[in-house]
Amino acid sequence: MPLIDDYDGFLVDLDGVVWTGREPVPGSPEALAAMLAAGKEVVFVTNNPSKPAEAYAKRLQGYGVETTPDRIVTAGIVVAKLAAEAAGPGGGALVLGYEPLQELIAATGMRVVDVEEATEAKVVVVSGFVTFTYEHLRGAKFALDAGAALVATSHDATMPMPGGEWPGTGAILAAVEVASGRKAEIAGKPERHLFDLALSKIPDAKRVAMIGDRLSSDIAGGHAAGLDTILVLSGTSGSGGSEDPETAAVKPDLIVANLAALV
Repeated sequence: MPLIDDYDGFLVDLDGVVWTGREPVPGSPEALAAMLAAGKEVVFVTNNPSKPAEAYAKRLQGYGVETTPDRIVTAGIVVAKLAAEAAGPGGGALVLGYEPLQELIAATGMRVVDVEEATEAKVVVVSGFVTFTYEHLRGAKFALDAGAALVATSHDATMPMPGGEWPGTGAILAAVEVASGRKAEIAGKPERHLFDLALSKIPDAKRVAMIGDRLSSDIAGGHAAGLDTILVLSGTSGSGGSEDPETAAVKPDLIVANLAALV
């Protein structure tokens, strides 16, 4: 009997589970298609806000996985709500992140400010992006010193990529927190904000499992949300990854090589 038959719903991480960089994890698209064909409720959950939900859905569809944008929950969607609550209507937001995240922030009615206007920000939003500079760090410090709130998409130190893990949001956030002496409110996994939104999309699912590759966010967050957890070894916790399932304090309910092993 396939392991997926133990559940009627799944929250599935993307980076390191469905794909690594631009390449799909072998067998993962087929496994997801099999889950959906079996009538399983699937919501994709990612701490990576570098693309809008529509783009993630289109990429999955290109792999033969029939899903829709409303079944994609990114930490960017959640952090935009937290930022809007902190800044208030029309409040300024200094966004350290890619353009799609800035667009999510602007769509809430906040005013996105640049580093030259940093002290006008009511909130600083931190995410991972490859063009992070000292000027971004200085602007964030000035904004926080002036009283802005601090929110971040995650504190994931790395993200899985072909050839080795890249520095993640947590690496940039660490610099901001050290420079400012402040601690961020986290929108993504392992915090409950993202899990609550994802689970609200599948209210009829009675037994739901979280599938992820990162012990410190996917598995720890799944446990905190009261879910069974399944660790795949195709990303951060696999061979050469930065998290070791054998020594980590967080233990999943099940460990498999990849998504394909579940079907």
